[in-house]
Amino acid sequence: DEKRNDVAIIRIEQLYPLPKYQLENIVKRYANAKEHFWVQEEPENMGACSFMRRKFHVCPLKYISRKEACTPATGFAELHIEEQQAILEQAFA
Repeated sequence: DEKRNDVAIIRIEQLYPLPKYQLENIVKRYANAKEHFWVQEEPENMGACSFMRRKFHVCPLKYISRKEACTPATGFAELHIEEQQAILEQAFA
């Protein structure tokens, strides 16, 4: 929506086995990138965040997600929207 050309979003469809060589090629393709982020909607302790911390060593990653939680959803639509907006703002800051 923002029509930005300074951000590349890479969607990883396969986590296991982690496609290391394909990811290395993608990182090389964006050699001028200053930072790399893993962005997920799930809380930090859910989703693929912990897996990526253990297995992804192609380049340093920073992580953006909801805070750790005992459930994947807040149960409140307004809070969910606020958290979702915060994730987007962090990812595109």
